[in-house]
Amino acid sequence: MIVEEADIKLNFGIAISMVMKYADNIVKVYSTLVAMLLTAVVSVFLFGFNLTLAFFLGATQVTEIPFNNFLYCWNKS
Repeated sequence: MIVEEADIKLNFGIAISMVMKYADNIVKVYSTLVAMLLTAVVSVFLFGFNLTLAFFLGATQVTEIPFNNFLYCWNKS
């Protein structure tokens, strides 16, 4: 059972390293963004973490920046 869990973690690690190596920088930004937001949501449910207004404002700004970049590049071409 432990060996199977180690194999799964190993495969996920290799997959993530391949994505981070061959992906574009904007994909890295999106993946970091999603990881940050998912970690915050999980922290609320698992640890009773209280999200503040400053977190919501910061998360909104960080979420908005990649989409604005995409729209700018889309309209530019």
